[in-house]
Amino acid sequence: MFAEERQIKIVEMVTRQGKVTVAQVSEALGVSPVTIRRDLERLEEKELLIRTHGGAMAPQPNFPETAREKSFFEKAGAYTEEKERIAETAARHVGDEESILLTPGTTNMLLARRLAGKNDLTVVTNAVNIASQLGSPPGWDVIMTGGKLRAKSFALVGPLAEQSLAKLNVDKLFLGVDGFDFNEGLTTPNLSEASVNRQMIEIAKKVIVVADRSKFGKVMFSHIAPLDVVHTVITDRLLPEEDARRIEDLGIELILV
Repeated sequence: MFAEERQIKIVEMVTRQGKVTVAQVSEALGVSPVTIRRDLERLEEKELLIRTHGGAMAPQPNFPETAREKSFFEKAGAYTEEKERIAETAARHVGDEESILLTPGTTNMLLARRLAGKNDLTVVTNAVNIASQLGSPPGWDVIMTGGKLRAKSFALVGPLAEQSLAKLNVDKLFLGVDGFDFNEGLTTPNLSEASVNRQMIEIAKKVIVVADRSKFGKVMFSHIAPLDVVHTVITDRLLPEEDARRIEDLGIELILV
């Protein structure tokens, strides 16, 4: 059976049953679980299903709200002034000779541009576009993870990315998120990116969330971590007062710009 035929059958199973496990599909099609996981990854990229832990589910009516991922270029055109201010403020929290970690995203792209003039930085990122923009300034170490490239976010994800991060320790993580909710915590549309984000949190001494106000109260498909991992939030000054109060009540430093 060709891969295309197998993937058509998988979509048919998911559509018919609503959700499936890797084991069910593997047995039904007579192929290894590893192959099925690879197929599910391909099908999720085409937005034909949603991968879950151990399987997949059919896109739901609320799929565009929780799991539709905007491209980097779509995001770049939104809240541009707010992101500029957030990035400028975040850059002031980076000191000479520090090691920092930048997640993919439009705000961190702007932050990277504002690091010029810092001395002897070590910058780790899994964002190809951010690494390319940084280049190799004298005295800096710019380190990229390995991994599979995601076209929508320019992120490197997967086991190679996570393994390379596991061997490191950094002073500060500047974490961009798609959802910041007081019940569901930090979320993002993609499972693979969420997994890499969790590894980043593990190796950072300080976690700084950089996000405009549109991300608050929003819940995306993939859970990254609860809010108690966050030390600082940098967001724009039009964040609702109630949200600001609740963030501070959690003991998180809040910086409005």
